[in-house]
Amino acid sequence: MNRFFRKAAGILTAAVMAVSAAVIPASAADSRQKLPENDAMAFVDGMGAGWNLGNAFDAWAARTPADELNLETTWCGAKTTKELIKTVKSAGFNTIRIPVSWHNHVDKDYNISSKWMDRVKEVVDWCMDEGLYVIINIHHDNDKNEYGYYRPGKSEETRSVKYIKKIWEQVAETFRDYGEKLVFQGMNEPRLTGDPNYEWWYNKDNVPQTVKDALEIINELNQTFVDAVRASGGNNADRYLLIVGYAAKPDQLGILSQYFRMPKDSAKGRLIADAHYYGIGVKTSPAVIDGLYKAYSSKGIPVVISEYGLNENGYKYSDNTETAVQRMGDFFSYARNRGISVIVWDNNYGGKGISTSHKFIDRKTAKVITPEIVSAITKAGAPALASSGSTKTAASATGSGYTGTNSSGAAFRVTAASTVAKKATLSWNKVSGAAKYAVYQYKDGKYKLLSDKLTKTSVTIGGLTSGTQYKFLVRAYVNGKWTAATSKEIVRVTSK
Repeated sequence: MNRFFRKAAGILTAAVMAVSAAVIPASAADSRQKLPENDAMAFVDGMGAGWNLGNAFDAWAARTPADELNLETTWCGAKTTKELIKTVKSAGFNTIRIPVSWHNHVDKDYNISSKWMDRVKEVVDWCMDEGLYVIINIHHDNDKNEYGYYRPGKSEETRSVKYIKKIWEQVAETFRDYGEKLVFQGMNEPRLTGDPNYEWWYNKDNVPQTVKDALEIINELNQTFVDAVRASGGNNADRYLLIVGYAAKPDQLGILSQYFRMPKDSAKGRLIADAHYYGIGVKTSPAVIDGLYKAYSSKGIPVVISEYGLNENGYKYSDNTETAVQRMGDFFSYARNRGISVIVWDNNYGGKGISTSHKFIDRKTAKVITPEIVSAITKAGAPALASSGSTKTAASATGSGYTGTNSSGAAFRVTAASTVAKKATLSWNKVSGAAKYAVYQYKDGKYKLLSDKLTKTSVTIGGLTSGTQYKFLVRAYVNGKWTAATSKEIVRVTSK
């Protein structure tokens, strides 16, 4: 099986069900479930729908080519461009995941080549310039001894801990001062690579000792990852981190396993549960999402599905547009309404008549080739509470008060000045350079605009119901742009 198209030609057999009739009814997909409010949940909400830069920086070879940078093009056939990143943003995606394999780019002591690190950093910078959330990871470095540098086998434990620690120390140092929209994912699909019995599946009701050892080592590697990032300081002290279970399974073999545990963390509420899912089966999709919702997001621990596609072997997206629009739109909606952000897998392989397809954006032309599908999933997966691009829906915010930031970084604070019968008055300090302000009220799961033409630093809102708690936000218009709400605070008012 050609490893270059690992996501196009199926390996994740245990995680995938056959594509059949859509099983998530629109009514269910449109129903937003009750979710706790905290910074982490608001952050993942803001990630919205995402796209994978697959088979580019994660490509690897048994032998590193003379020019290591050529590995970027060996699987996907194209070099990543700034224009491509702009297309990802303009297509409506909020998040881009950049899978990265490092082992072809390290010396015997696991020191990463500066050429490779600089190239990864260049693309990350392009993404950050577009305002995207960005995920980078350790991807295809999990393999047998002759290929990989970590593997959760008992005999490979010491080497694996050393590798994970060393790589993340260097990556964390390189990106330590980047903003919180840069997210680290410790590992991709940690598993017993090459094991004919247990690589992708094991009996959860009778777990063999070999797998028990692997599950415990994965916990150890996750902890090693978290500790290495936090120790680097800077913005890494409280950066959001994605934590994955065995083979990135979304079920009781992986992140829902009784043997899986979240790492201890010096930063409070900054860990995100992570899993992969391919396919919509007759009974599986709601069960998978509902399981993640019950175990994590319903308890205030956010979840990201960092790889998703209709089928592990690919799907004729270009030939079945209407079906794909329905199924993927329903899936993204169902997940979004349970506090889960989804990132579609794209490996730049596929097109008309090609069944092993996971291609939505052409890398060479930087054009969306399945616009109806992309539109459906970006709309269905859009933030329920967040949008920093306009005043139609306010940026995500949770907590007990609200702090915004103007273009110079100066903070302004909004407080509830007073409440009278069925009215509330909000006031805030003047923001330097602000031409006007916008105020929002939280309704039906979203912050909805009440007015974006306010020039004074206070507003009275009427028509409230006595004894009811309301939540409000305010944004400032500075230098031609609306300030983005942070996830620090909101204003809660109980009307009299």
